[in-house]
Amino acid sequence: MQNLFHDIIFVFFNNMIFWYFVVLNVFYLFLLLLAAGTLSRYRNRMRMERGIKLPEEFMKPFSVLVPAYNEELHIVESVHALLCLNYTEFEVIVCNDGSTDNTLDVLIKAYDLEKTDIELPEEHADAPLKCVYFSRKDSRLVVIDKENSGKASSLNLAAAYSRYPYVCAVDADSLLSKDSMEKLMQEFIAVPGTAAVGGIVRLLNGSDVQNGKITELKLPTRIVERIQIVEYFRAFLFGRVGMARLNVLMIISGAFGVFRRDLLEKAGGWFKNAIGEDMELVVNLQRMIHEQKLKNRIGFAPYPVCWTEAPSTFEQLGTQRDRWQRALTQCMFRHIKLFFNPRYGTLGLIGYPYYFIFEMIGALIEFIGYPVVIFAFILGVINMTYFLMFLAIAFVWGLCISCASLVLAEMSFQRYPEPTALRDLFIAAFFENFGYRQLHAYWRTKGMIRYLFSKNTDWGHIKRVSFGHKHEDNT
Repeated sequence: MQNLFHDIIFVFFNNMIFWYFVVLNVFYLFLLLLAAGTLSRYRNRMRMERGIKLPEEFMKPFSVLVPAYNEELHIVESVHALLCLNYTEFEVIVCNDGSTDNTLDVLIKAYDLEKTDIELPEEHADAPLKCVYFSRKDSRLVVIDKENSGKASSLNLAAAYSRYPYVCAVDADSLLSKDSMEKLMQEFIAVPGTAAVGGIVRLLNGSDVQNGKITELKLPTRIVERIQIVEYFRAFLFGRVGMARLNVLMIISGAFGVFRRDLLEKAGGWFKNAIGEDMELVVNLQRMIHEQKLKNRIGFAPYPVCWTEAPSTFEQLGTQRDRWQRALTQCMFRHIKLFFNPRYGTLGLIGYPYYFIFEMIGALIEFIGYPVVIFAFILGVINMTYFLMFLAIAFVWGLCISCASLVLAEMSFQRYPEPTALRDLFIAAFFENFGYRQLHAYWRTKGMIRYLFSKNTDWGHIKRVSFGHKHEDNT
């Protein structure tokens, strides 16, 4: 009787795992088809707009906010790339968050910064401000120096000093393509009522960078970096494009996103105690839009590109994904009232449940599920047919989704000039599904458990990689 009970439990759990993968991959396929249609229309629009120069009165001015902590290795190149953007009117505000290295010194030297007396906005009277600098070389550059108090605090303070109605949050270790902001800001013109827009983030690992510009785009040689390229293609190209189409986008990457300043302030800005301030802000904006019945949307533009350096070892990557999962878990529980709540439309019925079930809890299901199914097959609890179906759903279908994402990316962008690049990324997609995905499930499970049982909110320590040069730093 006891053995029968154990078999029933095994069968139930295996069926749950099987249907988890079925529903997840069906949803991925749906998003992929949705994204393919959206990208096709987007490409047609880009062709029609090619060569058309919008009048200056249509080019909405913006402020770029750059929080910086211990970024001496690449802050000058990043700021240089920002100041070279192909746009009529904008400013760059760098907020030095109490760096312990020479971040401020290299900026002072490179841009001839001069201290100035300027009053702090009343709503930020308690902010740990030290000084504000203006550049003698380029009047569009402002540098704020403050005590260390975190990325969200730096972004809020930079936004308080901004002059323009739109603000763009950019990581200090990222590079923007010259035309990226022009393309992204056009989304606010093309779709009235847009509250925020995210752009695509691509990896520059392995590429040559000079003076804040990618001179030659190449695939990195390490498999861990190539796997991340596959991940980013899938997450941005059909994940966020599809989610935006459904109006359930819940994250704009902290590396590259533009927000209407009035709505940003109305939503309370970036949450200081958030592990993942980027997702927390977007969910707050979505909630505000639904609760106040505002006619606004949060969109995603697949062509404006932000280039960033990804972790180059599995150890660094594990630290990053642990933090991402803690950030997701914190956000999910802070906004639990969204769960299947029809008041929030598709956000409550599709967006939030997807992230809660498949992105948060799904990590634990996958981590436990793989060994349980294999163990059940060895014990004879499930038969060969079931086992092969599980492998097909969990691995083969997932591999097909990844490869389809790569094909969609190549059709849409054709970024890599190397003829073997697509082949090499297909190989990386294979290893992503057979080996890396299981390791990734472990990192995510560990991150979720760490947050649930210790409320751990630290960012962890990773080895920084700076535009082709390897250095060690704490972030």
